[in-house]
Amino acid sequence: MALADLIRPRSREQVVGRMLNVLAAGRGDVNPVNFAPTNYVPGDPLRTLLELTGEGVADVERTVEQLGLGGYLSTAHGAWLDALVESQYGLSRQASTFARFLVRFSAPVTTGLQVPAGMIVGTGTGLRYTTREAVTLEPGASADVLAVADSPGAAYNVPAGTITVLHTPLPGLSVTNPPGSLLSGGADTETDDALRVRASGRWAELGGGATRRAYEFWALTSHPSVDRVLVLDEHPRGQGTVDVVLWGEGGLGSSVVTAADEYIQARRPVTADVQVYSAHEINTPVPLDVYAPGADPVSVTAQIQQALAALQRSLGIGQILYHSAVIEAAMLPAGVLDVTTPLRDTHPTGVEVVTLAPAITFRSTP
Repeated sequence: MALADLIRPRSREQVVGRMLNVLAAGRGDVNPVNFAPTNYVPGDPLRTLLELTGEGVADVERTVEQLGLGGYLSTAHGAWLDALVESQYGLSRQASTFARFLVRFSAPVTTGLQVPAGMIVGTGTGLRYTTREAVTLEPGASADVLAVADSPGAAYNVPAGTITVLHTPLPGLSVTNPPGSLLSGGADTETDDALRVRASGRWAELGGGATRRAYEFWALTSHPSVDRVLVLDEHPRGQGTVDVVLWGEGGLGSSVVTAADEYIQARRPVTADVQVYSAHEINTPVPLDVYAPGADPVSVTAQIQQALAALQRSLGIGQILYHSAVIEAAMLPAGVLDVTTPLRDTHPTGVEVVTLAPAITFRSTP
């Protein structure tokens, strides 16, 4: 039997209705005078007292329900889940983090530039980053400086070559984020589901040595940006070897991998040869030809991109991207009648992860 079947809090209306029924019934131990129900119309002083009492009783029953649900990992949520995992598992919900990049400033060939700290750069989609270092550029020279996202979250883990907008004007200066420039990926606040998975992995630490679940727990706990883990524990590099492959939404960055490696190496069995590294990204172009007569292209495009982003988040390391799943995601917005694409199933290796680069066009005929 589900816990929800055992604890069913009543609403204020249900409590008040029950009290009215009892008073109208004229039970000798409760209401020997047998008041008529017409005495309890809304606005009547006695009805008002019943309403206040009913709200108090309903609030107590709601609290009892939350206490019951909050005692189990599978049903607790929000602050109740935080209290449960802190007291029973010794864990805290992982907070959101800011993406950190090395952005590359380039001066024109004709003149040098003094580039101060605090330059605001961004993407064409409106994401902004602020630099933390000043740099002097000779004519035609380039230099990499640290830039931090203006807000936390995985959405700021953008692909290489997309930070190209200068919001702080400086004539002749250009900016980009070269390949490998992500230092540490941004992360969203840990969800209830992710926290439950991590808490359930706590038990794997209790055994001798280290099980696959123990390595998964260590990896997921090592840094908030890590949200996918693949453990290769069948001696991938020879007897006694274990590989821990990491990934996070939009990428991780070298500092995240280093932090995870240090965390896991400090806990691994002394007899295990463990390597920790990031999954290899397969950036997959997804050309979509959409037929949506009468629909708003801007709205449909945004909804398709959102659906494809959810599909990407659902893909684990080494998991196949099916052509049918892409079509299903693209068909979700209202008004979309047909979608075609030359994309075929993408089969990554065991240490690769698929990311999607959608390119959406609209046609006027079926």
